[in-house]
Amino acid sequence: TAMGSRLMKRWMLFPLLDEKALEQRLGIVDYLLADPTLCNTIEVELKNMGDLERLVSKIAMKRVQPRELLHLSESLKSVDKLRTAVEAVECRELKLSLADLQDHAEVISLIDSQIVEEPPAVLNKGQVFQSGVDRELDQFQEISKNGKDLLLKIKEEESQATGISSLKLAFNNVFGYYLEVTNTHKDKVPEHWMRKQTLVNAERYITPELKEFEEKILQAEDKISAIESKLYSELVNKINAYTSAIQKNAQLMAALDCLQSFAYLGREKDYNRPELNMDLAIAIKDGRHPVIEEQLPIGEHYIPNDIYLNNEDQQTIILTGPNMSGKSAILRQTALTVLLAQMGSYVPARHAQIGLVDKIYTRVGASDNISQGESTFMVEMVETASILNNLSERSLIILDEIGRGTSTFDGVSLAWAIAEHLCTHSYRPKTFFATHYHELNELEAKYEGIKNYHVSTEEKDGKVIFLRKMKKGGSEHSFGIHVAKMAGIPKSVVKRASTILSHLEENRAQISGREQLKKVSPEHFQLNLFQLNDPQLKEVLEMLHTLDIEKLTPIEALMKLNEIKQLLED
Repeated sequence: TAMGSRLMKRWMLFPLLDEKALEQRLGIVDYLLADPTLCNTIEVELKNMGDLERLVSKIAMKRVQPRELLHLSESLKSVDKLRTAVEAVECRELKLSLADLQDHAEVISLIDSQIVEEPPAVLNKGQVFQSGVDRELDQFQEISKNGKDLLLKIKEEESQATGISSLKLAFNNVFGYYLEVTNTHKDKVPEHWMRKQTLVNAERYITPELKEFEEKILQAEDKISAIESKLYSELVNKINAYTSAIQKNAQLMAALDCLQSFAYLGREKDYNRPELNMDLAIAIKDGRHPVIEEQLPIGEHYIPNDIYLNNEDQQTIILTGPNMSGKSAILRQTALTVLLAQMGSYVPARHAQIGLVDKIYTRVGASDNISQGESTFMVEMVETASILNNLSERSLIILDEIGRGTSTFDGVSLAWAIAEHLCTHSYRPKTFFATHYHELNELEAKYEGIKNYHVSTEEKDGKVIFLRKMKKGGSEHSFGIHVAKMAGIPKSVVKRASTILSHLEENRAQISGREQLKKVSPEHFQLNLFQLNDPQLKEVLEMLHTLDIEKLTPIEALMKLNEIKQLLED
């Protein structure tokens, strides 16, 4: 329902920290899962239910329309049916949660006894009230509907009373409805008739009854509109006295709608009940991403992962791995699982033990605020500063690619320092840190609470297969060039990038050897006059090695020299 949708959003924005309240919600979801008949009843009645919250607000503002009143009546009937259904169940939590449901038989009776079965969408655009509600209204509605028949009835009655068989009834714009009598029957005209016009062969008369009826016909629509408006206002005022009770019912129905949705997820999507406690650990077995798994092609299954975080020996997970391997999905599914659990929902995992979290801090994605003069990196640092300044021991921190918006050395330095700060902080918050800075893997050896994990891959026939499975240990490769190739980057660019990468990795190995950086004193450091490991120079050397100088003509030699010159200029 619309009201259930709004409440679900509020539950998502304000998850619970109260273990008892969460257990009550989960207990109701348990019972709904075990009782498919009750679930079906709830689903049917909720589908028949209108937006009670909005209807009540319209009643309070006196802006409700007749058709909406009928929707209100039908909705309250559905509420009564659900109240009756819940009274028969044995679930204490469900009975307790719906104990305040109000009986609205009086409101239903008020509406059903006055409003017609098919009222107009807007007041004064058709008949709203049933016959018998107001005598004067009935008269004017009868006149409006059957005016001609009533006029003929008056004519017949006068004809019988006077004995004038040729009596005619007509209308003109000068004096309205009139009775016309031929000269033959002129002597039969009663005294109370008033002559209005004399013709050659006849005379025209009006009567007090005809004049009164004419006035009613001409004013019928206005009178009907005025009477219905008055009656409708009185009806809305009477219903308005019940708005607080209806609002309470609406809130309870919205909550039932949300809990029914949780039960649906458990039944249809293979979600399971989380175990909630006040410990400081999060343990998720075979966790899945609730959104991504819904978007997978038919027949393809989401690859689940186990997550374990606490405030002691596995306080920070440094997650490395290739681009597109699923690092961000694992981070986000962890946060979403905790969020769902603290909403009172089942979670997309085979088993989950959640120590209640007071805040979920995230620094993911790229965004800027150009209008305020803030770059993408500045926004990233502002958000990270907020995390570092406000965390607690119950916080869950999700960091994705911190430091990528600046130079490599700046980024590595910041990421390293942030990871160190979180690990050595007195609160030691649970942290999930995804990065491409493989240097951060060295932190595991320095700090007890930091553990390295990577998302596994497999290389086969020069292609990279993403296995999506998280395993212990760090990763050395990001396979960014492979992803660029998949994206359609020209082959020449990919080949050139591979050459440069090989050169950079070779230099990196020479400098660090993947060990701690060696301190080299200035007097022992000598710059080379030529950069022998330059990738362009390597390409020139390869080109020269392939030349057959003995067969090279002078023109070909000049052209080859020009090609080398252009290569070096590029």
